Amino acid sequence: MPQGSYQADVLGRVEWGIEHERLVAHAVDGGPCRFKPQSPVLEGQLLGNVLVGQLTLCLEGASCPAVGTLPILAVYSTEDRTLTAYVRPQAGCQAPGLGKNGLLVLQPAQAVPVQAPGRSGPPAMARLRTEKRNPEAAKEALERGNRLLGAKDWSGSAAEFERSITHDDRNWVAFFGLGTAWLMRGQAHDAIDALNRARTLNPRESSIHYNLACAYSRLGDKKQALASLGQAVKLGFAIPEGTQDAELDRLLGTDAAFFNRYLGLIQQAVANNKASAGRRQQTGP
Repeated sequence: MPQGSYQADVLGRVEWGIEHERLVAHAVDGGPCRFKPQSPVLEGQLLGNVLVGQLTLCLEGASCPAVGTLPILAVYSTEDRTLTAYVRPQAGCQAPGLGKNGLLVLQPAQAVPVQAPGRSGPPAMARLRTEKRNPEAAKEALERGNRLLGAKDWSGSAAEFERSITHDDRNWVAFFGLGTAWLMRGQAHDAIDALNRARTLNPRESSIHYNLACAYSRLGDKKQALASLGQAVKLGFAIPEGTQDAELDRLLGTDAAFFNRYLGLIQQAVANNKASAGRRQQTGP
């Protein structure tokens, strides 16, 4: 039966345990839904090689609840220890991180490179090497990665960004996309590595600094999160009102020591967006 640490795009990293004779997976890093650590996100009974239970997901859609609990039948493979299911949210709702046709694959976390705090080298980044440059292949992989990122296929987009980097490691957009995909997969440490590479190549791109702030917030590092947010806003980062990252908002917006500075930065980012919109209206499309 599944036990220990597992990983899925839609859930991030989870830890299996047994409670009242039922298998229960608790959130570790929250994944794209930003679940609180130790929140139960998947539970059920294993009948043979089929897990019968319920899955908790964040949902998107005009008439959808923010979080929903869905029935699930997942097949457990004794060979590779994965759990596979097709999840069907209610009509009109989508769950960020689910694969094509609602595919959910939970796999042992050992198969996913995850950086431990205090490590000396980044295992996920270490495997990326550009042996022979191929700008055309790099561009094609980058374009595929951007399309998949837009479709919220975090694993698929990460694979394409990695492929692009192995053909050309001088494009900051590939590292930025990879860092963003890893962030959405719940790999905050690895995301920071990739985003820092992007920052080195293009230190004045405000979105890199903002995503770094979001990544540091996943690790609970308030000082680094605030510093990166400050740099992003200084460089002109702009967002519509009310669209700031939920985890960043939770970390800095609920701490009295950081609240005033955080609120001021968010207000400036909103003002930057309004000013940009005003300039676009004056100059035309």
